[in-house]
Amino acid sequence: MSELDRIFDPEYTATDLFTDRVPEHAAFAAALRHQHGDVVCGEARLGRRRRNNVLTYFGMGGIGKTSLSRRLERWALGELEDPGDWGAVPVFDRPVRTLRADFHGSRTVDAVSVVLALRAACAARGRKFPAFDLGLAAWWSQARPGIALPNVRVASGFDVRQQMVDTLGDFIEDAGGQFGVGPFTVRGALRITEAVRARRLRGRALRDCQPLALLVREATRDPSPGVAASLAGLLSWDLENLASDRRPLVVGFADAFEYVQGGDRVQEGLFQRIVHLTPAVLWVVTSRDRLNWDSADEEGLLPAAGPRTWPGLCADAEHDPRQHLVGNLSGQDVERFLSSASGAAGNPELPADVITRIRDGAHGLPLYLDLSLTMARSRADGPLQAASFGGPLPQLVTSVFTRIPVELRELARTASLVPRFDPQLLAEASGSSMGAAERLCRQTLVTRDDHRMFPYRLHDAVRAAVGSESAADRGAWAPADREDQAARLLEALRRRSDALLGQGAEADQRDVLELAATLCHAHRLTAAWLSTALRRLPGFALSAQRLPPPDPDTWIGQLSGLYEAWRNDRKATERILYLEDFLRRPLRADIRDEARLRLAYQYRTRGDQARCLILLHQALSEDPSSDTLRYQVARTLHGVSDFPALAAHLAAYPLGETTGVRIRSDLAFDRGLIDEAVAGTAARARYLREVGQHRLAQENEAVWLWRRALQGAVQPEECDALLTQADRYGSRLRMRTALAAKTICLAGDTAAVQGLARETQWLITAGAGFTGWREWTAGMVHALRLGDREEMDRLYEQWLQFDRGTTVNYRLVDRLFVFAGYPGRLPAVRIDPAEPASVVDERWHRHIEDLAVGRPAGDR
Repeated sequence: MSELDRIFDPEYTATDLFTDRVPEHAAFAAALRHQHGDVVCGEARLGRRRRNNVLTYFGMGGIGKTSLSRRLERWALGELEDPGDWGAVPVFDRPVRTLRADFHGSRTVDAVSVVLALRAACAARGRKFPAFDLGLAAWWSQARPGIALPNVRVASGFDVRQQMVDTLGDFIEDAGGQFGVGPFTVRGALRITEAVRARRLRGRALRDCQPLALLVREATRDPSPGVAASLAGLLSWDLENLASDRRPLVVGFADAFEYVQGGDRVQEGLFQRIVHLTPAVLWVVTSRDRLNWDSADEEGLLPAAGPRTWPGLCADAEHDPRQHLVGNLSGQDVERFLSSASGAAGNPELPADVITRIRDGAHGLPLYLDLSLTMARSRADGPLQAASFGGPLPQLVTSVFTRIPVELRELARTASLVPRFDPQLLAEASGSSMGAAERLCRQTLVTRDDHRMFPYRLHDAVRAAVGSESAADRGAWAPADREDQAARLLEALRRRSDALLGQGAEADQRDVLELAATLCHAHRLTAAWLSTALRRLPGFALSAQRLPPPDPDTWIGQLSGLYEAWRNDRKATERILYLEDFLRRPLRADIRDEARLRLAYQYRTRGDQARCLILLHQALSEDPSSDTLRYQVARTLHGVSDFPALAAHLAAYPLGETTGVRIRSDLAFDRGLIDEAVAGTAARARYLREVGQHRLAQENEAVWLWRRALQGAVQPEECDALLTQADRYGSRLRMRTALAAKTICLAGDTAAVQGLARETQWLITAGAGFTGWREWTAGMVHALRLGDREEMDRLYEQWLQFDRGTTVNYRLVDRLFVFAGYPGRLPAVRIDPAEPASVVDERWHRHIEDLAVGRPAGDR
């Protein structure tokens, strides 16, 4: 029995037909045997320049490349009940393991998901991958702080995630019980980084793994997608350190690669990096276009290119794995399929002239055959008329639509506006029932994939046909109808995005926002809510990857142009230069305002407060009623201790209730009125929690804790709570605030303070930072508590070499040294014209005196 004889098994469609062609299967079987030989003899290793682990099937859309890929996977796994002409799977000395990456409707390569799938495919009880697991944990802790590793299990039920967590404890000598299956955190990454740096790892080979040290360091400094893709090399390193008979035979299937192919090559380069770094994996790639990785012209654009690296991808390659152009079905195959379909499995009898018309119109396109049978099944009673069949594909799609219920027809047209969907999205946008939306998802027109949120899609050829319908056709939409429905879809996506806020579902929210951006791009729509939602998501670089290409002529294109500043791992200085150039372009008002504000924040972060203020004042002059701009100007003026300018600003631009409370509390702190300073930050934090701005609330809560620590009113447990929270969200500065506050709590306990200092230094080193006001304040309180003059001298030498301190927190550092008898460095500043500086000095002197002896402020 051949595959053709089984075409009416459940879920069997005409797009599966050409998988029965022997040449495509023979190419895969030959490639699999070749890969097995390379794995067994050790030829598939990182040290060889030549890569021969890519088998490509490319060709036009609609010929069933994805179906071929899926059928090849089932054959390799031995899951085809009757392989027919393909024959049985070759008997290898180890089982075949597979993974799948589906790029349908996507613009990005989720590198970490691919390498996790690779790790799962290689997994087995007793087979450990310590280099990869350590590197992945370090990367994940920085890039996904507060998010647990996904629940990775293989078909047998083996828990890969638990094995990975166990590995951390097994290979880090002093890990103890510090790692669990919950969220990885920055502190966890720092422990891994320090253990790798200090070579506190069990196993000499692992200690000597230089790529591990380099990748962990890079992951800690900049957890980019490029570093995630490079983790695939650590997996290969682990595989090469296994005994030959323990190495698995792994096949990776990558479908619809055309979605991430070409362009600026960044996304294609991420996937190619993974493929290049996994020579022990056979990659089966389906795409509309052939891969040109073998071209010398691509050197420098892709991580690895040229004919010496990819000889199997060259046009003259003769042995598999290599590239194969996949053509349409032959006329004979088409006739066999239609004859077998005639009168079977719910199909009506197909007269010979109908079969001929379908064959001639299909030009061997399997999708065309599926649609033709759908139309035949939906006919009215009576014989089929040959004239009804054989038209062009767009006409066929329209004909199919006219024969399905009106409700499903409208839902299908709605579905054609987006690359992916789920029933709920269609039902909300169209006003139809969930039942109708679910019935559409069972239609031949719809394909189901493994996407986490939006698992359904219309075939690209169907989407194109629907989009090109003539408004003169019965029931067809006019362009205005499509635009109106796109707007309703956009509104449904807004509601979905709002529902995900604060749920810790950033990945899901990016999927939603990517669909929204796609709609804006296709229909030239504007969605202010989309800009706000993207701004609230952490990780601008991640969001940038999900947006359409920049385009100066559309709103979404300009928004994408703004986010280009965070693409391609741009450093802070490069980002500033890009934003400066971007603002010189003709921009829509809201995009210009957003870009100007982002540039101002970049300047402020880099310490250029003067340029920051220029931009903020310019924005405020154009929108004087904005409380956000009023507050940002006030905050920046306060940061540079320009109190006269701040007073003038507040008189001209009074702040809102809670922003005003925060600025007044900061001014109270400057004057040594710590009780008032504590109350103001607490009020601001409560308000921000109430309105759902949790990230800003956390920043205020950290300031609140710090000021209470200076009062002697904080317990170590409260510092630990902030440290844990900041750790989960990856905020190094808030972590340093918590550690410094805890140091003040434990001042006088040398062992405890030294431990906190070590952890603080790990944070500073990992973030390429420098010792600042937190560390000097806490260090001086501890030294004063002990009367340790030698430590005070050491800290003062550091302070003398520091030239960035002008804020109120650095003024406190200077006051601490003056209290200890050292010359002050910072000039006196008059905060309130009505209050002499000596009064403020006396207040701070009393606070420092309390800190020096460990006396709570209220116990004087």
